[in-house]
Amino acid sequence: MAQDSSGVQQEAAANLGLVLVVEDDVRTLRLERFVLEEEGYTVVEANSGEEALETLKQENPRLILLDIGLPGIDGFTTCQKIRESLRIPIIMVTAEDRDEDKVRGLTMGADDYVTKPFSTTELAARVKAVLRRYDMSTAPGDSSPLSVSTDKPDSPDTPEAPSVPEEAALNPDIYEGTVKLEVQTTGSIRGMIQFVDELRQSEEFHLLRLVADQNKEGMDIWLRLRGPVELKPTLLQIDGVSDVEIPSDSGSADDEPLLVVSLDR
Repeated sequence: MAQDSSGVQQEAAANLGLVLVVEDDVRTLRLERFVLEEEGYTVVEANSGEEALETLKQENPRLILLDIGLPGIDGFTTCQKIRESLRIPIIMVTAEDRDEDKVRGLTMGADDYVTKPFSTTELAARVKAVLRRYDMSTAPGDSSPLSVSTDKPDSPDTPEAPSVPEEAALNPDIYEGTVKLEVQTTGSIRGMIQFVDELRQSEEFHLLRLVADQNKEGMDIWLRLRGPVELKPTLLQIDGVSDVEIPSDSGSADDEPLLVVSLDR
C-alpha cells in the first residue's frame, strides 16, 4: 500500500509541470531546484540567457525563474526576448532590492521579483501566487497571446478595441475592450510597482503591456477589460490612486480610450 501511495504522490507532483531555472550561481541554483522539486515541480536548468532561449525551443515550461546577473545577455534582455514570442510567467531573481530594477523588469515583461537571499517559503509562495494569477488570466474565453510586452502600441498581438457599449451612452465611466492608462506618480517607484500588482490581481482586467515613460516619472499601461467596467471608480478604489482623468485630447475614435491615473504613494 505504501508503494501505491508513493506512486500517486509522484504522479500528482508530475502534474504540476515544468519550471525552467536560469541561474549561473551553483548554490542558488541548488536551492531553487530543491524548493521547486519539494513543491512537486519538475526542474530544467540553464546557466545563461542564451542557453535558456535554446531550451525554450525544446521545452514548454509553466514558469521561468530568471536571474538578472547572467553571463552573456543579462536577465532583462533574456526576459524581453522571451516575451517577443511566448506568454510564460517569469519571476526575476536579483541580488539587490532596487526599485529601478523592478520597474525595468516589469517593462520587459516580468511577472514578479524575488531578492537574494530568499527563504524557501518565500520562493514557494511567489511561484504559487504568480501561477495562480496566470491561471486566472488564461481562463476559458481569454485568447490573448501575450500578457505583457514592450512592443509598440500598434502591435498585431493587441486585440482591437470593440465598440463602446450601449451603457456608456448613459454612464461615461463604463468601458470595455482595450484601454490605455497613462500613469503618473509623485510618490515612490515602489508605489508604481504595487499599483501594477493590483492590476495583475484584479479579475476585471487583463494586463497586456507596460511601457516605461522616458520623459517623466510614470508608465503607460494597456489593459483589456474582461467585460463592461465602471473604470474610473474602480481605479480610484486602488490604494495610492489620487485621481483619474479623461483628457480632452485623448485621440481619435479609432484609438484605445485613454485615462490619466495619478499616484501619490
